[in-house]
Amino acid sequence: MIRKYEIAFLIKEGEISKTTVERIREYFKKLKAVIANESDMGTRQLAYPIHRNREDFKKAYYHIAKVEMDTKNIPEFERLMKFDEDIIRHMLLTGE
Repeated sequence: MIRKYEIAFLIKEGEISKTTVERIREYFKKLKAVIANESDMGTRQLAYPIHRNREDFKKAYYHIAKVEMDTKNIPEFERLMKFDEDIIRHMLLTGE
C-alpha cells in the first residue's frame, strides 16, 4: 500500500551534508519512493547535545522530505538510515 510520509533528517553539518542529501535521494530511488517535496532548513543549534558513534553533536543540518512510499519498504528504509554514519537522527511521520 502506497502512503505519504514526512521525514525529517538531522545530518552532520558541513560540506558532507550536501552529499548526504544526495545519498538520501538515492535511497528513495532504490526503494521506488516518489519525492513530492523537499526543503532544507540549514544548520541549526540542537536543543541538547546528541551523542552518536563516539561524537557529540551540538549542531545539525536539517532536511525534510515528503515522499510517497510503499509500506513494505519502511523496514529497509529504517535499516538504511540506521547504518548511515552521516545521519544523526531521523523521524518518519505518516502523512495524510
